[in-house]
Amino acid sequence: MPKKIDPLNSKQYGALTAMLTVADVKAAAAFYQKAFGFSKRGIMNGPDGKAIHAELTIRGTTLMLSPEMPQMGGRSAKSVGASPASLYLLTENADKVFAKAVKLGAESKGPVMDMFWGDRCGTLIDPDGYMWMVATHVAEPTPQEMKKKMMEQMPAQQAAAASA
Repeated sequence: MPKKIDPLNSKQYGALTAMLTVADVKAAAAFYQKAFGFSKRGIMNGPDGKAIHAELTIRGTTLMLSPEMPQMGGRSAKSVGASPASLYLLTENADKVFAKAVKLGAESKGPVMDMFWGDRCGTLIDPDGYMWMVATHVAEPTPQEMKKKMMEQMPAQQAAAASA
């Protein structure tokens, strides 16, 4: 009797997996492992020996990487000139992970700070141009507290961005 195949491949993947197009699959995989703590599940090389696919994991989540293929419309955020999406990474110590990522080549888009929704968070751009918000959950504000803090924080952030 043939083995039953799980059509969702649920032992390997969750319901949704992000796949990022990057300039260099091996370099991006190394950056995400060193900066954010991903583990390498595997890297597949094509016939020419260049990496054509990588899978990284962190706490049960998979991140796939593929190389740029302009002929198929695949370009990295850096090639496009902007990050069309952002990734939100919860970590045990946002300050430490953020500083490490910047040291490894990411660009800071502002300091790590306590946010109105209860996370300590900083935004950076990785070497392939993707926006990452690196966060640690530090508080559980009530909806009323969140609204009050948002009203205080948002104008200050907008003023700081305007003067930059």
